[in-house]
Amino acid sequence: MTDPREEKLKRIIEEGKESVTRSLREIQYEFSNRVDLMVKPYAVDFIVRRGRIWPFIDSTEHELTHHSTSQVLARAGIPKTFADKLIELEENGLLEENLRRLTIREAEDGILVRRINRAEDIPLVKGWLSPAYKRMDASPVFESFLERSLKKGFVPYRGLNTDYRYQISMIYPHIFNPVPNEYVLFGLSLTTGDYGNQSLEISLLLLRIVCMNLAIGYDLFRRVHLGSRFQMGADDIITISDRTRMLDTKTIASAIGDVVDSAENHVKLLEQRIRESAEQELSENERKKIFEGLGKKFKKEITEQIKTSYELPEGIEVLPAGNTLWRLSNAISLVANSVKTLDEKVDLEKEAMRLLIN
Repeated sequence: MTDPREEKLKRIIEEGKESVTRSLREIQYEFSNRVDLMVKPYAVDFIVRRGRIWPFIDSTEHELTHHSTSQVLARAGIPKTFADKLIELEENGLLEENLRRLTIREAEDGILVRRINRAEDIPLVKGWLSPAYKRMDASPVFESFLERSLKKGFVPYRGLNTDYRYQISMIYPHIFNPVPNEYVLFGLSLTTGDYGNQSLEISLLLLRIVCMNLAIGYDLFRRVHLGSRFQMGADDIITISDRTRMLDTKTIASAIGDVVDSAENHVKLLEQRIRESAEQELSENERKKIFEGLGKKFKKEITEQIKTSYELPEGIEVLPAGNTLWRLSNAISLVANSVKTLDEKVDLEKEAMRLLIN
């Protein structure tokens, strides 16, 4: 009789190939259609309509992501709550004037705009950054990571392209049984971003095979920013060449292989940590402290969902049995499975791992 876990592993591998292939295609499209502009602040205008901010650069309208909208406001020194209130009151003109005047004042050193040119739509701005931002093209980094991971026997599991992150996850196709009745897969995840708030990370991941609860963390690669500060000249808008970005990334792509090669030793540490967390009973005070910490990092409804999941009756397969740290980590992963915002999903998965390894 075929082991159902092995059948599930086969499905995970097949679905993983599709997910990673699709994401790599999206990421490659983004790379090939992305342009970096260094823009002086008085070359930018803003219009507020339909509850959103639309920047005009060189008289061309641009769309913002939620992430780059926050960056526009932050660079102008405008609190998001204030901007939201003006939009709610339909004081669009007042917000536009604040954006124009404060962007000129607060971003006088220039703005690094990372935009995606789209054939049938207006350009999409994914990064609204300071000139001090260290620019990195992730393409050669992904190539190095995939090549070495495949050579080491890892197979694709998942690919994500979010508002400000790229993530490719690989798993080792061997089912581990760290504690009785618990079956997990281990793997590696490369996360990076060219739009602020995400430096390069290569982390271990673990996947509880029964319910697909995923935790990502234990960074194997120190967080790195590459490149140097870009100095504005006399021009209002400067396009940064592809060659500049490529020189920044070659120095790091060659280091990826060493990190992947070291993963096996760290898997043993993580396996031991699962055993310990599965035996670590949590007191009421410890649980309260953990939930308070979660409440400071995530929305109230997210924290309540985690608490409700954790308190589900035992015997439900989606969570391990017991009043343990291992169960609580999986409760966080379980909620991560259901959230729609990809960046929020990644943050919850990282929190699930942080709980285990700290």
